[in-house]
Amino acid sequence: MKFLLVLPFLAALASVNIAFERNQRIIGSELATSGQFPYAVGIITQINPLFNGRCSGSLLSTSYILTSAACLMGIVSAVAVLGALRINDPTEPETLRVTVRQFIRHSGYELDGENFDIALIVLPSAITFTDKIQPIRLPNRQKTEDALVGQQGTFVGWGEFGEGNVLSPDLRFGRAPVITNMACTVSLPTRTILDEHICTSGFNDTDSQSSPCRGDSGAPLTVLGEDGIPTQIGLFTFHSSFGCITRLPAVFTRLSSYLDWIEENSDVEVGAGF
Repeated sequence: MKFLLVLPFLAALASVNIAFERNQRIIGSELATSGQFPYAVGIITQINPLFNGRCSGSLLSTSYILTSAACLMGIVSAVAVLGALRINDPTEPETLRVTVRQFIRHSGYELDGENFDIALIVLPSAITFTDKIQPIRLPNRQKTEDALVGQQGTFVGWGEFGEGNVLSPDLRFGRAPVITNMACTVSLPTRTILDEHICTSGFNDTDSQSSPCRGDSGAPLTVLGEDGIPTQIGLFTFHSSFGCITRLPAVFTRLSSYLDWIEENSDVEVGAGF
């Protein structure tokens, strides 16, 4: 969509607001069910004694969680919530809440940067997998942009979803197709889209397409492999400066660009194929 005049731009926002009021959610998300996304990790960050943040991540192994570098900037500790639907409910059965203090941020990331937005959380001790707590599969080294464009991407998180900039207390998921980086660049001319990024088409209630939003930093982007198993191909990093309801693309860190980094900094072994 091209915003060449003020009036068309305001009209577009008005139409989005109408859809927002009708759906009572700005990213077109749906509630997840128990065990549907066993790799999803809620991250409650402790910035100082008075202020907490909210991010998402994915479980890579019994000892490592993958998230965005932006999520972990300036924090002293965090609580990783595994196997849960309700991020703020410590009484939810079969869930795990772990205080974490060891973080590995990519050395190339700068605060508010648009590249190298990837980080690892080191769990203080190895956890045990359950039906509700399972690792996500990473892409193989042959995954290319051509093989992903047009595929339906799924992202999950506890970010903003409803009226009044509300962060969701419940795990939600949305879907949108992967688009080319060229299409992403054309739609977001003021942002820097690199080969290390991967984009989805953005919010569109007509086509039931969703977008991650505030509080979803680090949210995993997955596609289904030929064997029907989800594979994480990205993690959410940023969207348009106009917000997540403007029908503009969402931008993710492309994991295939960081497989070596993940292997070098964790106990995960990346295979040549599935």
